[in-house]
Amino acid sequence: MINKKAVELLKEAYLFFIFLSIFGLLARILYVYIYTKDKNPYYIISAIIWFLLPCLMAAGMLLNSEKFVVLALFFPITLFLIATFIDTLVRYKNCTHAIAAKCVSFQRRGKGWYYAPQFLFRYNGEAVLAYSFISYSKRKFKKNFEINQTYDIFINPKKPNYCVDKRFFPGDKIVDLIFMVIFLFLGTVAIITI
Repeated sequence: MINKKAVELLKEAYLFFIFLSIFGLLARILYVYIYTKDKNPYYIISAIIWFLLPCLMAAGMLLNSEKFVVLALFFPITLFLIATFIDTLVRYKNCTHAIAAKCVSFQRRGKGWYYAPQFLFRYNGEAVLAYSFISYSKRKFKKNFEINQTYDIFINPKKPNYCVDKRFFPGDKIVDLIFMVIFLFLGTVAIITI
């Protein structure tokens, strides 16, 4: 059973958890609509998922239900991984127009473990500077890309700033898929055994 003292403390802080959840949701939506200017529904879905996590955890503690706490932990994280995987695959599939582009720089993602190449190309008479939404390990990036070299990439004709080099399937998304399966398995096992 969950410690009764922890439940009492959580009951006192329940409104604070709700406030943090609502604040986090609103901050994420504002970030998406003001800072990124990208109205991708994935960002809104991820904001809602991260809003659910503290709410469900607090509800599980208040209901004194270990199954609900475990469900609250695994469910939003698994949903987030599924949404990320589907979003990447949809963007990857929509990049259908082949175009020659010059690799002009790169952007580090995460803690510098992954690199996203930045390409410069002309599309519909305009110069477009876009980062690939697929990132590569440092070793794979150095092996396959050189600054100021031209590569055939694929862009989304409706959103040319979505570009990808389709020579390689995104390896980090395969890792996401593995984590998704692990979280689903662990969550299911934990709920059954509690």
